[in-house]
Amino acid sequence: MKFSFSGRHMEVGEALSNRAKDACIALASKYGVEFIDLNIVMEKNNYLFDCDITSRTSTGNSYIVSHSATDPSVCFDGALQKVDLQMRKKKKSCRCSSCKGSEVEINSYDNSFEEEESAPIIVAEVLDDLPLISVSAAANLLADKKRVLVFENISTKTVNVVYKRDDGNIGWIDYKNPYEKL
Repeated sequence: MKFSFSGRHMEVGEALSNRAKDACIALASKYGVEFIDLNIVMEKNNYLFDCDITSRTSTGNSYIVSHSATDPSVCFDGALQKVDLQMRKKKKSCRCSSCKGSEVEINSYDNSFEEEESAPIIVAEVLDDLPLISVSAAANLLADKKRVLVFENISTKTVNVVYKRDDGNIGWIDYKNPYEKL
């Protein structure tokens, strides 16, 4: 886990930093995930303290929260409660019955245009979370049960696709963001 706790216009004590790290580790274990990146910034604005938490978990979810209070400890606790709430909502949404199939038939909605009888049914597959795995792990998952797998490459942090080719080999598409500075 990459952990950073910094302060703007103030110095952050070691006690608060250690307490924050322990609380975040406990929160991650509560939901069965691991934080990959965890950045906490505490800022003093006049009489208020602002705490911003940005985090990324091993499941690929990102959480960004902000909280203000008159005490730094209370401020951090409030921000952590917001992360807890977001994680609980995410876990609950993945347990619902609509996520089990993860398929939504688009043609079941009332479309404004007339469709032909022979038109194929369009099925939207909802991707809530991209798995954060290596290319070889994705190829192994693909060989087991799927024809196409979209994932986030653990080494480059970019979206990749592996698929079964017609010649029996496995194809790999590594997307490079054209807007990213080289």
